[in-house]
Amino acid sequence: MATDVLQRYCEKIKHELFQSVLPFWDRHSVDNEFGGFFACLDVDGDRYDDRKFMWLNGRQIYMYATICGAYTASELSELSTDRLSREKLLKDALNAAKFMYAHGVREGKVFFSLTREGEPYHFERKIFSACFLSLGLGSLGAVLKQDGRIDEGEGLVAKSLLLLKLIIGWSHDPSSLGREVCEGAPKTSPMNVPMILLNILDELQVKGAISVESAMAADIDVKQEEEWCVAEIMKHVRSNEQRVLEVVLADGSLCPGYDGRHMNPGHAIEAGWFILSYAQRTANHELAEVAEKMITWSFEAGWDKDHGGLFYFLDAEGRSPVFLEWDMKLWWPHNEAMIAFAMLYEASCKEEHLQAFVQVADYTLAHFSDPTHGEWFGYLNRTGQVTHRFKGGPYKGCFHVPRCLFMVYQILSRCIAKQPKS
Repeated sequence: MATDVLQRYCEKIKHELFQSVLPFWDRHSVDNEFGGFFACLDVDGDRYDDRKFMWLNGRQIYMYATICGAYTASELSELSTDRLSREKLLKDALNAAKFMYAHGVREGKVFFSLTREGEPYHFERKIFSACFLSLGLGSLGAVLKQDGRIDEGEGLVAKSLLLLKLIIGWSHDPSSLGREVCEGAPKTSPMNVPMILLNILDELQVKGAISVESAMAADIDVKQEEEWCVAEIMKHVRSNEQRVLEVVLADGSLCPGYDGRHMNPGHAIEAGWFILSYAQRTANHELAEVAEKMITWSFEAGWDKDHGGLFYFLDAEGRSPVFLEWDMKLWWPHNEAMIAFAMLYEASCKEEHLQAFVQVADYTLAHFSDPTHGEWFGYLNRTGQVTHRFKGGPYKGCFHVPRCLFMVYQILSRCIAKQPKS
């Protein structure tokens, strides 16, 4: 019965989130001296680099705010068997928000990484450090306002909006980031920019950080930006071939060479559930159907039928992908697939979506989770063996795993509550 399946996985997911993953980051990532979060953590949580990465700090602030916004202190203590303190999570998130914004945002620049003490270490000419700092600040601000800490909350939301305005400008005109434009390079539309912007706009509204009206007061037209994001993402959806491409030309036509054949199943699935979330919030049923296709096409194309798990990269014509890591199995595409199929099942109750969720969840929990030290490994080879023993690094922090577990736990709990009583 579906109820038995839902209950079994709901318990597994709850244990992973509250007994393993969040406690790992709570124990090992917090810099109590300067503020902010460390990301470079070995298998047992031992720190192997002191740098602080802006996008990972923004994501962890967001994650802590999300947990604190969903649970009271007593609920969180009960779920985590007294390991997690809501007060401590909020304090650590707020210290990180103050530290990273004060040291990592200068004259319209948002640095990618800082030293432990807060000196800028590296700057990338991309939008994503700003994106996740904005997401974290806005989400935390909403929770503080919810808790009655109005001035602190509004201050963080104001900073989030300032960053969001910069992000929107960079999304439409990336030349303002200072990236050199080469004469021979075609003008392209990468999917990562509109999908992340759409998710930020969606999250900040759902969490109550911004409204259409408050954003308009900051000279941000939320509806217009959401529509732009959706239109840009739709350029990548090739219905005739039943695939989602990572990069297309700016007009939506195919990009020449291997760039135009590049497929990233994890990104496509993630973009699919971002679109689905937006479609559900705006009651756009046709767009929800497109999102379902994006998810199922990408999952079917990306699943390794010989060894299980999702390939990292594929070539749309079946050629050998040029990226050497193409056949590795990374943690985050599996997280995105778990979220996507849980969302699709909740929306449709289709058995095929529950089966797909079970398929990816079984592989993911068996191969990535570490019951010995907590948290998950991030990188496997094609046959499912761990290739990198660390739990956190420059590109893996407290985000994809806990976001997946939190969302799936919430979704499965709602599905169980709707099941008929025997």
